[in-house]
Amino acid sequence: MGYQESLVYVQPQFNFKKLIRAYERAEQEGYYNVAGAEPRSVVVLKQPIGELPAGAKLLWVCGDRGFHTVAGTFGGHLSCRGRVRFIPAEEVLDVPNSKYLDGIDLDSPSPSENEYMRRFSAANYAHRLRAGLAR
Repeated sequence: MGYQESLVYVQPQFNFKKLIRAYERAEQEGYYNVAGAEPRSVVVLKQPIGELPAGAKLLWVCGDRGFHTVAGTFGGHLSCRGRVRFIPAEEVLDVPNSKYLDGIDLDSPSPSENEYMRRFSAANYAHRLRAGLAR
């Protein structure tokens, strides 16, 4: 099917915690060892980017484009009434040569940030959420 990177945006944003919880359940079951799309990062926008407002929390998903759906990404673990959208990263961020990604390390377990966004690994953000360090 082909490789794709997408930003998962849920509205209203208070449902974002449900995305993280669904990611954790799927991860614990080993779903991402066999599935084609895995949440890799959480991005919190510091400034609006395109139609996405400042403060928006996004889940960065990478893998087989056929799995860039709610069921494919969360292994059937997501239950929320919010509107979930999968936005191809290149449509918003002009990847790979994007100014929005300067200083952002998408492969690191450590957070990184620049003037546009703050990035966490999905696992690190889930831990911060459980510990009460993330809002």
